[in-house]
Amino acid sequence: MNKFFQSLRLPALLGLAAIAAAACSAASHQVTYYSLLATNAAPLVAAQQRELVLSVGPVVIPDVLKKSQIATGGTDGRYQLSSSHRWVGDVDRELARAVAEQLAARLGTEQVAVFPWDQHLQPNFRVLLDVLAMGGEPGKEARLSVRWSLVDPQGKMAPVIRRSDLSETPADAGFGAWVNAQQRNISRLSEEIAAAIKETGRP
Repeated sequence: MNKFFQSLRLPALLGLAAIAAAACSAASHQVTYYSLLATNAAPLVAAQQRELVLSVGPVVIPDVLKKSQIATGGTDGRYQLSSSHRWVGDVDRELARAVAEQLAARLGTEQVAVFPWDQHLQPNFRVLLDVLAMGGEPGKEARLSVRWSLVDPQGKMAPVIRRSDLSETPADAGFGAWVNAQQRNISRLSEEIAAAIKETGRP
């Protein structure tokens, strides 16, 4: 009889041990989520441009950046995906929102929409973004290469097509500092786009 109960207790104890181990593993594996949108950035001072209407997007990104895991590296064609550090949303949408907020502040307009926008919107300029690369190593470098286009939907001016290769040094080796460095890259990218819009001399 004792042997019978012992044979029942052993699998039960093993099962409880497995559940406990899984619970400990889940507790130790915490995931941190990051955004490319610098919500704590101070608003930039600019004159109000009531006639300026912008649309940002679509944004084209490499397939590796479409994953929720943050991808770093890329210098030799190899990326590392982090299971513990992830994006809070789709990278293409996050980047579009970040650029839109920067342009709104730099150009003094709240009439900025992210693709896909309302069909009744009639933008003066469309900003199209093709992300060629976004990588680098935490603690060393955050890189962002974008080919962008400034298009007049009414066809009154030829498209402006340029490439921006940006790099920032993170403050430390953490993923948070690396994301902050990418936010600074996006700020510089937006500054270049805003300057191109101002160069046209059009609202």
